[in-house]
Amino acid sequence: MPEVDKKVSIVVPTYNERDNVQILCEGIREALEPRWDYEIIVVDDNSPDGTHEIVRQLGAEDSRIKLLQRIGKLGLGSAVTAGFAQASGDYWVMMDADLSHRPEDLPNLLNTLSNADIAVGSRYVQGGRVVNWPLWRRVVSRGASALGRLIVGLPICDLTSGFGAFRRSHMEALLPKLSPKGFKLLLEILAKSGDALVKETPITFVDRRHGRSKASAGEALLFLRLCFELRAQRRTGA
Repeated sequence: MPEVDKKVSIVVPTYNERDNVQILCEGIREALEPRWDYEIIVVDDNSPDGTHEIVRQLGAEDSRIKLLQRIGKLGLGSAVTAGFAQASGDYWVMMDADLSHRPEDLPNLLNTLSNADIAVGSRYVQGGRVVNWPLWRRVVSRGASALGRLIVGLPICDLTSGFGAFRRSHMEALLPKLSPKGFKLLLEILAKSGDALVKETPITFVDRRHGRSKASAGEALLFLRLCFELRAQRRTGA
């Protein structure tokens, strides 16, 4: 059963997402009201397209929408941890601003936390799917998750979805141990979560509607490097 007395903090990192962020906030409201008490913390890396201005306007109309504006492009992973540091909720969520993570999947993700410490939104468990991706992106994504499972030793089907929910009680102790690099904060959280109870729940992942993807060959190399670093840390207990 859902723990409806719990407050939810949703952290959304942004960089040049002015065409998406209002749609996302409206979608979150429709998905969670009236059952869930929530706040949305948008962490913007000083987007040149004025994303922060849109969020500031939204916050003036709805106090549950909060802006954390940073100076410079400091990266998605550190944006999420900065947002978590400001979170007041019992449950914490990380999700992308580009609408690839559907707000309508939030209730199932949050309900999973009633008997788990971490809920991973997964494209690759039964019921999960990907919409509007070409074949090569599907292959690369599945290959990355397979490599992560092999190298790091994590029994999770989808290590790269970037969509996750967490109990505050688990994350508060873990947060100081994180040193986020690039896009794959979820991978680091899972690798450093020890004997935490992790469950995957199916999501529908939709390719972004507006703007350009932030993924690159450099991010792929950084992912591989992170996998090997995390494997070494797990073996030494660091």
